[in-house]
Amino acid sequence: MKNVVLFGLGKMGSSILKGWMLKNLNFNFFVVEKEYSSRSTAVNDGVKSYENFEQLLKFVDEEKLDIIFLAVKPQQMSEAIKVFSRLNFSKTLFISIAAGLSFDWFQSNLKKDIKLVRAMPNLPASVGFGVTGYCKTNNVDKIELLDVQDLLNAFGKAVYLESESFIDIVTAISGSGPAYVFYFAEVLSEIGLNQGLSKKNAKALAIETIIGSAKLLEMSNINPKILKENVTSPGGTTEAGLEILASEDYGLYNLLDKTVSAAKKRAKDLNSNG
Repeated sequence: MKNVVLFGLGKMGSSILKGWMLKNLNFNFFVVEKEYSSRSTAVNDGVKSYENFEQLLKFVDEEKLDIIFLAVKPQQMSEAIKVFSRLNFSKTLFISIAAGLSFDWFQSNLKKDIKLVRAMPNLPASVGFGVTGYCKTNNVDKIELLDVQDLLNAFGKAVYLESESFIDIVTAISGSGPAYVFYFAEVLSEIGLNQGLSKKNAKALAIETIIGSAKLLEMSNINPKILKENVTSPGGTTEAGLEILASEDYGLYNLLDKTVSAAKKRAKDLNSNG
């Protein structure tokens, strides 16, 4: 049974661990996290947890750490990986979820022949409905890739990317995307409130509309454009609303295009400043 270390137990790391525990995967899991309260949560889930790698290596030989899952923030990664430069991790596969930190960055800051997978999950992983885009260096073999798929599919759906060049746009769309959806629900709810609905009803109508629409998209397997047309009667209320939302000058497409482009640029900036 392979050993997997989750390095970092923040919001995303905790979501990932929860997915792993629910799936009863065939791995031995360990957590490295400096915050005591976060480690306590992992211990309650039955996972052995350590304050740092030095503590972990008192119990597990470094050569037996098959996979190290880096769930550390990009701004903290330089400091976090210093420990690996002093140890022998030549056979270890690394998986990083740090936005903006490229293969080149890890190869320059750790070692040239590092086995690495870059993955970009999103927050719905915490309820088992995440989506993760991932790519790999050429030295990751087929068996290791199957392990990666098992780990990533445990908290949602994993989408393989043929090139690292796609990872920043994945970050901007699905990595940041839940915040866009949450904001849409927030705004729709506030508009309902301003139009006279109670706060409770405005919130329920906004949220349940989003949930129901997403379920319909998933279960019907019908193109979103077709579903949109099915809801839109000529001369009806939906058409009136869509004329604003689909405006070529100031509509949703242009707004989201700018939104995604800004998020993608920030991902690239993180890599440049890493």
